[in-house]
Amino acid sequence: MQNSSERKKLVDRTISNIRELFDGEAPSREILEQVKVELLELAKMTHLFSFDAFPPPVADDPRTSCLYRLSEDDDHRFALYANVATAKVDAPPHDHTTWAVIVGLHGEEENKFYKKIDAGVEHIGGDVVRAGTGVTLMPDDLHSIHIAEDAKVLNFHMYGLALEQLPGRNYWSAPKKEWRTFPAHTDIREARG
Repeated sequence: MQNSSERKKLVDRTISNIRELFDGEAPSREILEQVKVELLELAKMTHLFSFDAFPPPVADDPRTSCLYRLSEDDDHRFALYANVATAKVDAPPHDHTTWAVIVGLHGEEENKFYKKIDAGVEHIGGDVVRAGTGVTLMPDDLHSIHIAEDAKVLNFHMYGLALEQLPGRNYWSAPKKEWRTFPAHTDIREARG
C-alpha cells in the first residue's frame, strides 16, 4: 500500500510539472524533450514500477501487451500509461494525432521512424527505448514499435490525449498497401490511486 501511495504522489507531481511545461502552448519538439526529462526522472523509481505492480497479460491471453492508466486529466489530456509486454510485438507504422513521449523502465522497445511517401511509408531512422532513454513524437510523426520474442518490457507511454479519445489514429497496412484507421483501444487497465 505504501508503494501505491508513493507512486501516486510521484506520478501526480510529474504530471503537474508536465502541465506547467505546456502552460497553454501548443506542443513543440522542445517542450516534448522537457516532458521526456520529467518522465525519465520518474522512471528512475523502478521499485514503484515493477512487473509485480503491473503484471503482463497471462500466458493464455491472446494479447501480448497491455496498458495501465497511471494518470489522466478530467478533460482526457495528459494521459500517462505503463505499457507492459511479454512477447513479440510488431506494431505497424502509425501516427497518434496527438503528441507522445515513450520512456523506458525495463527491457527494450525498438522504435522505427517513417515519413509518408506516395507508395506508403519510407523508413528514416529509429531508436531503442530502454532504461534511461526515450523518444518524442509530434502528432503527425510516424513510428512503429517492435519487441523481441520472449522479451519482457515495461515502459511509460504518455499522450497529449487519452487513447480512447483518438478515433482517427492511422496505420500503414503493408499487406493491403493502404492507410487504415486503428480500432478503438480496448485493453486499458486502471492503475490510478
